[in-house]
Amino acid sequence: MEAEDNIQKMYKYFGILADAKENIAEKEPEYLEILSAVKGSTKEKRLASQFITRFFKYFPNLAAQALEAQLDLCEDEDICIRKQAIKDLPVLCKEAKEYLTKIADILAQLLQADDPQELLVAQNSLLSLFKIDAKGALTGIFSQMQSNEEIVRERSMKFILNKVMALGKEIIKKDVEDLIIAECKKVMQNITCEEFETLMTILSSTHLINTPEGQKELVELLASTAELDQFFNPKDLDQVNRFITCLDYSIPFFSAHVESTKFIVYICELLNRYTLIKDNDKQFIILKSLAESVPYCGKLMNPEAVVGQVYQALLDLVTVPENDSNKKVEDMDLHRVEALLYTFHKLGKQCPDFLSKDPERQKDFKKKLLYVGTCTQTFVKVVRQDLKEKGEEDVKNDPTVEKKLEGLKLACNINTLIKELFNIPPRFKATVNLSWLGGATKSKLAQIIQEGKKHEPITVDGKSKRIDGSNNSQQLYQPPKDKFSAKFSNNTNNNNRRGGSNTGWNAKRSFDTNNANRRSWRPY
Repeated sequence: MEAEDNIQKMYKYFGILADAKENIAEKEPEYLEILSAVKGSTKEKRLASQFITRFFKYFPNLAAQALEAQLDLCEDEDICIRKQAIKDLPVLCKEAKEYLTKIADILAQLLQADDPQELLVAQNSLLSLFKIDAKGALTGIFSQMQSNEEIVRERSMKFILNKVMALGKEIIKKDVEDLIIAECKKVMQNITCEEFETLMTILSSTHLINTPEGQKELVELLASTAELDQFFNPKDLDQVNRFITCLDYSIPFFSAHVESTKFIVYICELLNRYTLIKDNDKQFIILKSLAESVPYCGKLMNPEAVVGQVYQALLDLVTVPENDSNKKVEDMDLHRVEALLYTFHKLGKQCPDFLSKDPERQKDFKKKLLYVGTCTQTFVKVVRQDLKEKGEEDVKNDPTVEKKLEGLKLACNINTLIKELFNIPPRFKATVNLSWLGGATKSKLAQIIQEGKKHEPITVDGKSKRIDGSNNSQQLYQPPKDKFSAKFSNNTNNNNRRGGSNTGWNAKRSFDTNNANRRSWRPY
């Protein structure tokens, strides 16, 4: 009976406020009674939620108390009351826009709701704020991205990506996009790797992606996040993952207008210790990314030093057997050889006399590459013969044919590059398509099998060279089995490249190494 009386009182107070019109400011006692109803029964609370927001704008002196009462309802134990209160929150902002950013901040916190329906109500309430003041709503949401509450930060980012960016140009105008870009930059340093991916996808949805200037801005942001001004410690898993992730996102933006120079110089400097990275796949990812980036390298300040770093990495990678009577091919990773040789060939244009001006250097280089060339030539010859003997139909049904085709492409690329560099003086004209970037398909099989042109041997000073001068004593090079696997395939779509690296999207460590409460990157 008491509850029914209280409901009647609620309607009475509502009627008094509704009829007061210009004298409504004098009706504070009635509004205070409505505020006190947040402690009442379920029905009182639901009515209070609607009435508080309806008359909020008329009582600025009670704004803080009214907002606190509404938030109490948003945290009520009854989910129905919570949903009602969350739904009513945006009404506060319609004629009191000064509270919109604060309400957006509160609604962003409510995105951590476990119940799907409650979460949907919070999302819809947030979206309604964008129709009132998009920039104010964004400011409130981004304030939560500085929070240590990981679920709030993560859901806020995904809300912007999936809901806000889909609102269209009528709401997300250029000035709103500019705010999104600026706020994303602020939170970029203290996030997990998964959150980094979300932010980069958001940024790639803005006007930055459409112009060389915008793409350059994105690359500068990625270079800053990668901390290229810091010494690279191959034993620091955090730093390795962060660098690979930033480089992976940068590569699609490199072009004639957006240089890769900063990344190239940094990678070449770390080549003397990249093998200290415990994960072999990550070692290869760095070399592969170097090769993919090098065509867009600008003018180097000290080209001889940079080329020298690649040269030394190649010498360290290739080991020539000392005992000529036992010519067993070392277990080289020819993908790495291809990546470094391709990089040397591209950068060598900026220092064309690097080899020729030092006879001893040129001799060591040719000795190593002659060995590699002999291995690859033997590999090409035997694989082609194997494909030819099987017949075209059998080969087409062979599940390993794609791997063999990529192996042929790899070997041919290396031989092409070696011939260029063995020329006196070295040439830097050949066009090579990196083997892991695709293009080795079954449609090319007939051409490869039927190719009648004899494979040209590598020559030095006009003379054909092999390690032992024989075609039969050389053991066939067998590439490591996992090196032609699908995990190294690349998606070359410039708008959504992820390479073949699986670069740390499951990782969970913050980039901010000074944050005492940072999360940790979990190695992929």
